[in-house]
Amino acid sequence: MSWLKEDIAEQWRNEGKRYARDVNAFVRRSMQGEQPDESELEVDSRSGMSTEVFHMVGQANLHGDVEVLRHELPAATWPLNEAFQASMQAVKVVGYLNEETIVCNTGIFTENSQIYTMDQHGWQLISPYTFAGCSSDGLDFALAGPDGIRIIRQPDRKLEGQEIATYRWEDIQARIQSALPRIESLADCEHPERTLEGLIPMDEGRALLIHSRYGIYLVTQDQVTLLHPDLAEIEEYELEDTQIDMGHAAVSRDGRWIAYGSQGSNHMVMDRRLSKTYSLYPESSYPHYAAFTSDNQTVWFNACHFYNGVTIQVQLKSIAGNETKEDWPVMDENARVYAAVEIEAGMVLGDAYGYLYCVNGEGKEVWRHFVGSTIYSLAVSPERSKLAVGTYGGMLHVLDLCSKEMDEYGIGTGTLRELERYVLWRGEEPLRW
Repeated sequence: MSWLKEDIAEQWRNEGKRYARDVNAFVRRSMQGEQPDESELEVDSRSGMSTEVFHMVGQANLHGDVEVLRHELPAATWPLNEAFQASMQAVKVVGYLNEETIVCNTGIFTENSQIYTMDQHGWQLISPYTFAGCSSDGLDFALAGPDGIRIIRQPDRKLEGQEIATYRWEDIQARIQSALPRIESLADCEHPERTLEGLIPMDEGRALLIHSRYGIYLVTQDQVTLLHPDLAEIEEYELEDTQIDMGHAAVSRDGRWIAYGSQGSNHMVMDRRLSKTYSLYPESSYPHYAAFTSDNQTVWFNACHFYNGVTIQVQLKSIAGNETKEDWPVMDENARVYAAVEIEAGMVLGDAYGYLYCVNGEGKEVWRHFVGSTIYSLAVSPERSKLAVGTYGGMLHVLDLCSKEMDEYGIGTGTLRELERYVLWRGEEPLRW
């Protein structure tokens, strides 16, 4: 192990343990009703070692010594932020192919956007596609490239499998152009695949939800419908394009409901079975995220204000006739939510400060866990034993939801333990840590 500098590794471990211990004690005091001063916390000094430590991460990968690496240099994001900020990028976890294999996107909105699959056998770059999405039941994957979007049923780790549908950009853009001839939209983008934020296959490939910087669209083989922004509002306010900020969209597991919105809207819910759309007033300033529970009974909506926010729970059967209701149950009144996923204990919310919060159906916090950077995406494995977390720090964390206790470097109130992580930085090949 010529790559390992043992003196630095020991300092890194000792400081990691010290910092985690101090922060956990601070959090416990806060949750018990005290108001400790953050200035009491001693600064994490590992940032001064970050360049040498990350060099060792790369060398350990070259030598195939990843298990030794994790033992000698436990992974951390926070200490790397200052030295490597320019290399960091958002990692979008798409979903799990099986209990071990994860699909993710990097380089979103750029000409270098890429799709990877990763598991204990290593990582695989999937080309020529540049963006992937997944159906709400985790069975169908959408693969977008310059020519269009393919829907693949239960693909392998190379994302090859039974093709159940194909959508050509040429057809999608022509139909949008026909409906919006005077408004700049997805139809006018030279590279529409570079504007994508989400793809959700529906109805066994017969429909597709496209979430783009240029709006949210419901696509079938013979029709494209702009869901958001609303065409009537575009005309009323004489808008010049369909661009949206803080756009978000989700589809219920049974495909009946679509939830969506942006900072300029209310919380929107479409009932596809009844062809009705409902508009609900947000509890905080700007709608920011939506997620359905797997029983298709409720939708959780988050609205943000700066880096905080409020999350409400809406019973879908109660929406009709209650659009003006302003007292939906509050599930959380702190987090600006960037991602959410349901596990057995409740809904996991990923926030702007790098915390995961598990909140049960009564709005009570079950646990919290810190990953070190703003959360961008979440996915749970089919058996709900693992949680994949993608962050704006360019990290893909794999957390054990079944561990009995947190390790001594973990920060949180639960028992989550990180199994491994991938470093997915701009212009670099993935590294395991």
